[in-house]
Amino acid sequence: MTHETTTLNSVVTLLKLQNAYAPLVFETNEGEIGGGYHVTELKQAIITSIDCGGNIDDWRETHVQLLDGQTGEHMSVGKFAAIADKSMAKVQHLGEAPLYFEFALKNNGLRRYQIEALTPDASKIIVLLTEGRAVCKPAAAGKAVETANGCCSSNSSKSACCT
Repeated sequence: MTHETTTLNSVVTLLKLQNAYAPLVFETNEGEIGGGYHVTELKQAIITSIDCGGNIDDWRETHVQLLDGQTGEHMSVGKFAAIADKSMAKVQHLGEAPLYFEFALKNNGLRRYQIEALTPDASKIIVLLTEGRAVCKPAAAGKAVETANGCCSSNSSKSACCT
């Protein structure tokens, strides 16, 4: 599973193939979410943006916010899938948009993550979360003229990236 195409629908489909009673464990490169975590919110963001090249874009994103737990068991795969199913039934398109998780270890400094991998292990299902990076969309699309000093640096004149 790669983060570029991950949706809540695809995650729930994969989870339903697993043991419903298995613990669902979210991990980042800084550690594992604590037992007793819960899903605080599933939300759909509708975004309209303008990039540094003057291009306007619209898209939807789905965000699952997790509250780090301090004690207790990890949520079961079945419980998470049921929460997601119930939420998708109530919020149109929630399962179809790119999926992100909002989470902070020990609930300090909320961050946004994408799923890097969903891996069943003998006793649990591990969801590896990784942070994204900022991207200059015109440069990524090959539209930026100046890249040596950065398209929007103070050392560069206006280019296709900074109009």
